[in-house]
Amino acid sequence: MARVVPIIDLSGYLDATDKAGVVDAVREACEKIGFLVIKGHGVPAETIAGVIAAAEAFYALPVEAKKKYVRAPNGAYRGYAELANMSLGQSLGAAAPPDLREGFTINRVQDKSDPYFHSPAAGLLFADNIWPDATDAPGFEAAFTRYYLAMDTLSLALMRIFALALGLDEGFFDDKVDRHFSNMCAFHYPPMAEPPLPGQLRGGAHTDFGGLTLVHGSPSAAGLQVHNGAEWEDVPIEPGTFVVNLGDLMAQWTNDKWVSTLHRVANPPEGAWDEARLSLVFFHQPNYDTLIESLDTDRPAKYPPVTSGDHLKRKLSAMRVAAAA
Repeated sequence: MARVVPIIDLSGYLDATDKAGVVDAVREACEKIGFLVIKGHGVPAETIAGVIAAAEAFYALPVEAKKKYVRAPNGAYRGYAELANMSLGQSLGAAAPPDLREGFTINRVQDKSDPYFHSPAAGLLFADNIWPDATDAPGFEAAFTRYYLAMDTLSLALMRIFALALGLDEGFFDDKVDRHFSNMCAFHYPPMAEPPLPGQLRGGAHTDFGGLTLVHGSPSAAGLQVHNGAEWEDVPIEPGTFVVNLGDLMAQWTNDKWVSTLHRVANPPEGAWDEARLSLVFFHQPNYDTLIESLDTDRPAKYPPVTSGDHLKRKLSAMRVAAAA
């Protein structure tokens, strides 16, 4: 079968030598599969290597040391989440066992002194990050901060490409994402010491909630798969690249002209159960007060307008209801 997830070089857009070619390729990917692999993205290799090293060192700590930085009970997604603490499959209503992964999450690292970030409407979206002590994880905060800022820059470039691909002004999304509340997560899928439960995966089948997701997974063990409409297909692995996929918010924003596609992290084959996987995931989410309404002028809108913040709350609420059922 032909590969359905294309590999696209962004350098023609970033250096302005072939902006139209990049835009056309991205448009096709967003319309057909909602996934693409990007190279020529401009993120320094040392920035990627630094955060990988910091994450691997943290996950090598004893469990009790990692649990010092566990998420606060207030509901803010910050800090450490223990192994098998949630089920992605339940976000779609499936009775799926917990996923075989642990994670560490940070949010905005830029200045948050403006009242916008502290208004009642913001709630816990901009809660303070939880950082490991330097004695436990030296260099962790600096490495994660550099990486977060690099993902911020790359996401803005992608949103500008998206704008052109949708026939909009290049800067259409700029003031809709300039105060975003994007989470950056480092997920660790440890070696499997015993067989998984029936239906248990490293990451259950799901669609993402937000605008776009940036994933760096190599050179870890493979596992990210996309459903191409008929079967599960491995997402291409190429060193130094990022996987980009659209979330439900972007599908709704485009009136389903672009697609948010089902994907999962499969378990390794039995002979490779001793292989760990590390992935760095940046969930790009527009400003909480950005109004998400159809950009499609050719067809009636399928969805009522909703703000980015309320859209996420509804998705999280649905996941909690599914988990409790």
